[in-house]
Amino acid sequence: MNWKKWLGAIVLIAVLGFIGFSIWNSSQDEQSLTVRTAEVGEDSVTEVVVSNGTIVPSETQEVLGQGIVSELNVAVGDTVEEDDTLLTYLDGTAYTANFDGTITEVNVSEEEPDNNVQQGQASIVLADLNNLEVMIQLSRSDANLVEVDQPVLLTYSNEEYQGTVSRIDPVAKQEQSQVGSTTSLGAVVTFDDQPEGLIAGFEIDADITVASADQSLIVPIEALNYDENNQPFVYTVVDQTAQRVEIETGIQSNTTIEVTNGLSEGDQVILSPGDDVTQDAQVELED
Repeated sequence: MNWKKWLGAIVLIAVLGFIGFSIWNSSQDEQSLTVRTAEVGEDSVTEVVVSNGTIVPSETQEVLGQGIVSELNVAVGDTVEEDDTLLTYLDGTAYTANFDGTITEVNVSEEEPDNNVQQGQASIVLADLNNLEVMIQLSRSDANLVEVDQPVLLTYSNEEYQGTVSRIDPVAKQEQSQVGSTTSLGAVVTFDDQPEGLIAGFEIDADITVASADQSLIVPIEALNYDENNQPFVYTVVDQTAQRVEIETGIQSNTTIEVTNGLSEGDQVILSPGDDVTQDAQVELED
């Protein structure tokens, strides 16, 4: 064999060796996955139902009269005291304030007939704007968690107020809208201390604490997976391999979930495992 043939053979062997090494190295990389992990530890966890509500007066009086108005004693924005006369009809029927409050609506005029009943609205509306509360609507899933006396964090324009669930309607109601119908359960949240500067009619955020626990074993939500039977599980790292572990869960916050069985403090769980993370897969921890 002349030197040209020897050179060709050497080049061919080098190329085949390089290709073989590349394939082997690629297969090695595929066998070892880089994963992010978190350590299982103890901490407090709080489960919260996130909702929003409407600031409303704690007490409202709607005057539903009928006839010709002979005397109208109030206008929108007036403050009145209990037993003050609000309006009188030609037949002598008079309506008085049931409590101290503010007139928020007037739909009648003197010497004019009052037809508001036929139109489905009140003649006069009186509200107690010094004592406010929050009306919220709960979905079916949230209604199963919310109970009277649970604490509520209310947030309005970056200001926080403490409240308590004080009432829950006995039945849910269905409402129609342009996009369909929705069914919800009404509830009332009272302020622990009456706030200043809030305006009835505006919305306010309401975070209801429905459960809490101290010194519980927790993992990040992003470590949690569910199988086809809705059984929760996580992947732990043991001797640089992924191990699937079925767990039992408890209280869940926005970022963590309580683990009541299946894990121990100090275990390393894989965060956001992809489809390539499977039982016994070789893994490396991300720096």
